Order: sequence, then C-alpha cells, then structure tokens
Amino acid sequence: MILPGKVQIDELEVHAYHGWHAHEGEFGQHFTVDMELETDIALAARTDELVHAIDYAAIVAAVRRLFVEKRYKLVEAAAVALAEGLLREFPAAVSARVRVRKLKPPIPERLSSVGIEVRLSRADLKT
Repeated sequence: MILPGKVQIDELEVHAYHGWHAHEGEFGQHFTVDMELETDIALAARTDELVHAIDYAAIVAAVRRLFVEKRYKLVEAAAVALAEGLLREFPAAVSARVRVRKLKPPIPERLSSVGIEVRLSRADLKT
C-alpha cells in the first residue's frame, strides 16, 4: 500500500549571503525557508521507526548546508538549487516544494518579506 505524505518544515531561519547588491554578499541577511517533501509514508507509519522516515533533523542540516554553501544573486536561483539538492539527498522524496523569504530586502517600502516558491519533482532534476 502506498500512503502519500508530506514532510513539512516551516520558517527555518537561515543566515546567508544571497542578493544582487554587494552589501548583501558581504554582510548576509536572514531568510526563512519552508519546505515540503512528498514521500510514501506507509512503511514509517506501519513500523513507527525513524529509519523508515525522512528525518526532520537531517533535512534541516541539509538545508543549512545547501542554502549557505554557495552565494546566489537571485533568490530564485537559491530556491531551485535548494529544491534540487533536497531531492538528490533524500531519494525517498518524489517532489520538493521550497519557499524562500528574504526578511529585510533592500526596498524602502515597508513590507514583511519578499520571496519565491518552487516545486520540483524528481523528473525535473538535471542529470
């Protein structure tokens, strides 16, 4: 039996150096990342064992590394690279939804965040 499920992590705060402007690359800024990995949870639900699930702590560790290891000028590029990296690191995931929000963008108007959301399936991965 297949039991589709979504492993979710919301509002993970990450300090990274993405942005178009030089000061963003120099000083960095805070982002929040929401992610959802679609997977078959049947075995995990039946056995109640972490070894049969996608571990939340492992996802967080992967996001921290993947999101910070390379600087991107655009949040779009960072989000796609993160989604691709998550699919590669977690083979049980059939798709990944990633939402990246820049909390203090260099825009004079008052707003809470700007960002992008992407959803990639395993078929979307570049070989």
